Amino acid sequence: MDENNPIFSGHIRSEMIAIGRVRKPFGLKGRFYADAFGKALGALSIPKRFFCGKDEEGAVSITLTEINETPRGFIGKFEGCDTIEEAQRFRGAFLFLEKSDLPDLGSNEYYHFELEGMTVIAQPSDKPVGVVTQIQSFPTTDALVVRKDDGSTVLIAMKSGIIQKIDREKRCIVADGSSLEEIL
Repeated sequence: MDENNPIFSGHIRSEMIAIGRVRKPFGLKGRFYADAFGKALGALSIPKRFFCGKDEEGAVSITLTEINETPRGFIGKFEGCDTIEEAQRFRGAFLFLEKSDLPDLGSNEYYHFELEGMTVIAQPSDKPVGVVTQIQSFPTTDALVVRKDDGSTVLIAMKSGIIQKIDREKRCIVADGSSLEEIL
């Protein structure tokens, strides 16, 4: 990405959250495929100012003018990006939003960044499993990456029946112990 190009402007100044990533160009008119991290990308009002880049430090401000969900992922377009060559320059770039620009969620919905650092507790024994270090997005489900006390990591699928409760105030995630027997 060339920051001197007129389709880019400004640098980030505040805390950003990655809500997606550009995969590859789509068609010849500057559109691209994008992967969404959670539901935020599909819930935005367009046009929307984003920060786009390989990381937060190098991200630049750009306006997303289109975003549509398809069976193969999201297809988006940036203002001023009108050719396949311009879209190709965004390949692999993250789509960042300021926390204050994130869409509101329902009462039982959470952003991935909110879960990081929470302790996972197995019920009914109240046995601590470990601390969430990140969330992995897979095609069929998201999974918590949990660092156990011994330093090893395990994946816990974020599915009903496994995750029983997420408590923001206590910063813990309650999971069904019988579903976690192999990792406890």
